[in-house]
Amino acid sequence: MIQIGFKIGIRVLQILEMDPGGCLRFWLMRHAGVDITGVRWMSRSTLWGKLPSPNAFVNVDIEVRLRLLRLIGALCDLRKGRDVPLMVRSFAEASLMGGTNRALRLIDLWVKGEPMPPWLEARCRQTQRHLSRRISTALLPAREGYQGLWLLDLPAPILPFAVAEHRKLFTSRSWLVHSGGDRLCPGIWTWAIDTTGGGEVLRRSRAGFTPFSCASAHRDAFEPTA
Repeated sequence: MIQIGFKIGIRVLQILEMDPGGCLRFWLMRHAGVDITGVRWMSRSTLWGKLPSPNAFVNVDIEVRLRLLRLIGALCDLRKGRDVPLMVRSFAEASLMGGTNRALRLIDLWVKGEPMPPWLEARCRQTQRHLSRRISTALLPAREGYQGLWLLDLPAPILPFAVAEHRKLFTSRSWLVHSGGDRLCPGIWTWAIDTTGGGEVLRRSRAGFTPFSCASAHRDAFEPTA
C-alpha cells in the first residue's frame, strides 16, 4: 500500500491502493473521524497489497483492535491458500475488485461480531462461485507459453486467488505472468510471481499493445462485480 498526502489548495489528498490493506486503512480513517473526501484510489503494485502494521491500531479500542488483527491473520492465511471464513474471502475479493462499500460493510460486521444479513451472504456466495469458476481453468498446463503464463482473460483482482489456489505451481520456480488489468487501469499487466506465491507488477500495457494484440484485442481485461 502506498499512502501519499499532498495539498491542493487547502485539501489534503490521501492516495490508497485498491486492495484489502487500502480498505482497512480507509476504514480506520473513517472510524477515527478523519475527513475522507480527499481519498483517491490507485491500482495496487503487489499481488495482495500491503496490510497495515500492528501500530496502525494503537488508537483503536482494544476489542476492535483484536478483531482487526484476527482479520489480518485470516487474510494472511488466505494468501497461503488456507481455508478462511466466507466473510474474509469476500472482503478480500470486494477490496481487490474495487467494491469499497461492500468491503467496508464486511469490516463493520466483522468488528461487531455480527453475521452477514441473508441478502449480503447470498451476494457473497454468488460472487465466490463466480470466482471459483474463473480460477478453475486459470493455471492449466496449456496456459504456459513463451515468456511465462498467459492469463489475459483473467482480471488482475482475480489473479491472487488463482495463485493461492494453485500455489504448488509456483513453489519450484519463479514465474512471469501476463494477466488482465483492473477497473482503474484496464489492459495487460505483467507480474513477477516468486516461489512463495507473492508477486509484483512489472509492467502495465494497454490492451492490444504489441506483442499481445492478437491475444487481447477482444477485451479490456476487467469485469466489475461490485
